[in-house]
Amino acid sequence: MLTIIAISAVLLGQAQQITCPVMGGPVAKNSKIVEYAGASFSFCCPGCEGSFTKSPSKFLETQSKAKKTAGVFLFDPVSRQRLELGKALVTADYAGIRYPFASEENKTKFVANPTSFAKLPEKEALYCPVGKEAVPSYSKASDYVDHNGVRWFMCCAGCGAPFEKEPTKYLVPGIDKHVHAPAVLAGSGESAKTTQTSTKSKVSFGKYEAELRLPDEGLFAGEEVDIEFRVVDTTQKDAVEAGFKGVGAIEATAVMTMPSMQGMPEARPKVHREGVPGDYGVELYFPHGGDYQIDLALNIPGEGLKKIAFVVDVKDERPATTQKTQPYQLKVIDWPKTAKAGVVTNLKLRVVESKTGKVQTSFDEAHTKYFHLLIASKDLNWFIHEHPVMAKDGTWSVPITFPAGTDYWVYGDVAPTGKGSRVLISSVQVVGKKPNWDMALKLARQAFDGGLKGVLSTLEPIEVGRKATIQVKLFDAKNGSPAGDTVKWLGAAGHMMIFHKDGKTVVHSHPAEDAENEALVKQGIVRFTGRFPKPGIYKIYAQFDWRGKVRTLPFAVEVK
Repeated sequence: MLTIIAISAVLLGQAQQITCPVMGGPVAKNSKIVEYAGASFSFCCPGCEGSFTKSPSKFLETQSKAKKTAGVFLFDPVSRQRLELGKALVTADYAGIRYPFASEENKTKFVANPTSFAKLPEKEALYCPVGKEAVPSYSKASDYVDHNGVRWFMCCAGCGAPFEKEPTKYLVPGIDKHVHAPAVLAGSGESAKTTQTSTKSKVSFGKYEAELRLPDEGLFAGEEVDIEFRVVDTTQKDAVEAGFKGVGAIEATAVMTMPSMQGMPEARPKVHREGVPGDYGVELYFPHGGDYQIDLALNIPGEGLKKIAFVVDVKDERPATTQKTQPYQLKVIDWPKTAKAGVVTNLKLRVVESKTGKVQTSFDEAHTKYFHLLIASKDLNWFIHEHPVMAKDGTWSVPITFPAGTDYWVYGDVAPTGKGSRVLISSVQVVGKKPNWDMALKLARQAFDGGLKGVLSTLEPIEVGRKATIQVKLFDAKNGSPAGDTVKWLGAAGHMMIFHKDGKTVVHSHPAEDAENEALVKQGIVRFTGRFPKPGIYKIYAQFDWRGKVRTLPFAVEVK
């Protein structure tokens, strides 16, 4: 192991601006991110990336000597666990790198002896010896373990401990081929941004401070909420109330996204002024539990445009007894009382505003379509994914031949213009012959369709209410070779629908669209981000375009 520079003070107190590792100046707003030795870096201009790639250690030493901070470490260096900068409780700058910590205790240990923690490896392996699979980048690793001069990056949270306990068990002959000197990689992790972002309720920008006033009970999925935020000038005291003076007359706009769900249309919630100068409100709706980013563009009189962002944690939906009415409903129109199985029936649907009863006629496109129609039998063992057509009056229609007489869930994945994506639920009843499929919901992590075999796993243990990376390995069932020849369908490498056994909790997910995942797809590996809001069995349908046809692979997992 080697340290970037022999003597470097740990910088405490207010964190300084993160700079370009080559020129030492501010990073560009849309800078490309690269990763090196477990840290991420951004640049002031495109030319700096090439220079840094050729000699990263030289530039880091230069910035360290200049007492500048040029990169963000992607792990808590004490626990060695992956930790996003925005979720760190505290940070410290050392030898040109900003280190995040999950606790004050970890930071104290680091500050007492930084050289024992802030070491860059001379050799490393982006390969998990326990999971026996490549780790695509530092930001995709769960943690790391140092052994005999090599830093091994783990694929999931359960791999580090057994490797640390019995490394020789996992260091099998031939594994050395994965060991190499640290190299600069295309990054997907966090870096410095010109937009000020906070995972807490306050963020400072220049002489101003903004506070997001979150409800004491927290935020919940499936509910509309009007959240206030206040903007103050910290150089002026309020003449009437305690605290700083509110900044009035701000023209503000907002955009809300869910970073973990790429492809989900952004929401553009309304921002309005409240009765007190400096107080504003933003009207939000969260379709799923998880982390959301709220970007605010504030046009401050005499100051111009300022951009800030908050990241908020949204809880899963409340129990049914306390759920609030959703802003939109999915209505089935003119459904025959005796709709028959085996006969083509024209399914007609409308998206209706709950408060006004008005039919919604304007939608944002998501993955090349304006309406993703998902239909599943009530036992969840039969499923189709269609795309109806909308008439001018807002009625969506599509011909469906239901296979058996039973009840069916009808799900509409839509994004009313500017309101963000959401899944609306209705149901229909069909008469006729009984289902010829097994109606029991049985666990399955292996599935087949049309010669395509899929094996489902998760990169970390599934926990209720927490995000999980769901991996599907695809194979040609005839010869067992990886099926790396799938092509994009509806703009994505795959589509995944996750249904709780009660049919009332649904997540529609897609793989991240970046170079790393595209490389994995060519190896027959597709990764999705999923969330399991409550315990129980979940039916999972993964769809891929393989050799000219859309293949649907059914899985089922239990979450405890």
